[in-house]
Amino acid sequence: MEHGEEPSLCAESAKVIARTRWKLLAKVLHKTEKENDESSSHHLVVPTTTTSRELYGLFEWAESESKVFWQDNCGQWLQCRSFNHPHFSLNVRFLINQFSIDELTGFNNTGNVCVWPSEEVLAYYCLKNNYVFKEKAVLELGGGMTCLASFAVAKTSDAILVACTDGNPASVENVKRIIEHNNLSSTCPITAQVLDWKNESSFREMESMWDVILCADCLFFDDGREALVDTMQRITTNNGLILIMAPRRGRTLDAFLELCQGKFDIYLDEEFDGDVTLSHQKKLLSSDYNSDHNYPLLVQLRKR
Repeated sequence: MEHGEEPSLCAESAKVIARTRWKLLAKVLHKTEKENDESSSHHLVVPTTTTSRELYGLFEWAESESKVFWQDNCGQWLQCRSFNHPHFSLNVRFLINQFSIDELTGFNNTGNVCVWPSEEVLAYYCLKNNYVFKEKAVLELGGGMTCLASFAVAKTSDAILVACTDGNPASVENVKRIIEHNNLSSTCPITAQVLDWKNESSFREMESMWDVILCADCLFFDDGREALVDTMQRITTNNGLILIMAPRRGRTLDAFLELCQGKFDIYLDEEFDGDVTLSHQKKLLSSDYNSDHNYPLLVQLRKR
């Protein structure tokens, strides 16, 4: 792909995403009219958008010609492709559902809403640095409904095992559907399971098991931060690597790093990829772009 073609492709991808959002909205509203106030004060009808509006344009999201495959009763399917890595292509299912307020605001539920910038950037970083995962057992924590970074590793690296995890069963079931439709298990052993780092029983059998841990934007809940650090330390192999993408969000990143002191060697990088930096600089020209809440920094932890 020629470099000069990227802006037009980005624009077309944005149009596809916008069209998809309107389709989902129309579908949910049509359903709501028939439900006799079931979506009252106890529920919010959420047409799950494919992405948040602050993504960095590192992937192209496109509709497929196969309309039967790409729409089902509970999900909307799009094809995810990389501008700079044409060998990467993934069919991704996004949830369309009626969520309770608790389901939207709970600790394990933010990944059900959309793809967040940190997730997009982590997946892109994994594509460009797939040599890191050669002959490694890789696990993603809090991967949400798409686990894009896990799939980037499974499709393009020589990892020996990839595990997609999230604390929300609905997200995990969606990831299992993505694995099935992409036939990913035929190229790399890949699983999806519930892992709640606040519940020790969900990871007790993973002690010192994983060579590389992936994590995107999971640091901002005060009541889960200490448990996350403890889980990472327990399930990572000696000298294991943890790759985290997360924005500063006030002091939340600093608070996480303070908990890591003495347990890990810590490396923090604000400009880790030229493509991401360039896109970030362009966004800074917009008055409604909040870099503190959106621009992810790369944290690398090495278990001591």
